[in-house]
Amino acid sequence: MIIGLDIDNVISDFDGGMKPLFLKEDKNKRNTGVIDANLHYMKGMFDWSDEEVEEFLAVVCEDCAKRLRIRRGAREYINKLIQDGHEIVLITYRKEPNFLNGEKTTKDWLKAKKINYHKLVLSASPNKTEECRKNNIDIMFDDRAGYVYKMREEGVNCVLVLTKYNLKERKNLPHVGSWKELYNCVNNLSLR
Repeated sequence: MIIGLDIDNVISDFDGGMKPLFLKEDKNKRNTGVIDANLHYMKGMFDWSDEEVEEFLAVVCEDCAKRLRIRRGAREYINKLIQDGHEIVLITYRKEPNFLNGEKTTKDWLKAKKINYHKLVLSASPNKTEECRKNNIDIMFDDRAGYVYKMREEGVNCVLVLTKYNLKERKNLPHVGSWKELYNCVNNLSLR
C-alpha cells in the first residue's frame, strides 16, 4: 500500500511547539491569555484576528518547525510500516509566507529526527486531494478535520489523526488516536 502522511500534528508535535510561542506573543499584544483552550490557536484559542495570526506565523513558523518534537511512536511505527512493505509518502503544506524554504527545512528536520520515508511532497494547498491522486495514495492521515472531510468527499480515503484540538471536530470521521492505532488501521485495510 501507498500511505500518505501529513507531517504537522501527525509526525511532529506542531501544536505543542507553537503554543508556547503564541502564549509569549499574547503577553506582548493584549495579554488576554487563552480564550478557549479547546480550540486550535489559529482558530480562536486567543483573541487575535486572522491577520494577527497570519503575521505571527510568517515570523515564527519556519524557525519553530526546525525544532519540533516527534509525536510518540511516529518513528517506530513508520519503520514498521516500511518493514511491512508499505510505501510512505509524506504530504505537507509548507508554503510562503510561513516557510521561505519549506522543502529544505522539512528535509533537514526529517533527517535530524531519523524519519524514514520514500517520497516528500510539498502540497500546493492544505487540501491534499490532488497530491493524493497524483501519488496513488491508498490511505492518507491528516490532523485537520475540515480537510479530511474535503478529501473524503473528493474520493480520497483519508483518516483523521486526533489531537487535543480537533476532538470536537471529528464527528463521524474515521480517526486514530495514536500511532499504534494508525498502524493497526493500515494493517486492517491491507488484510481486505
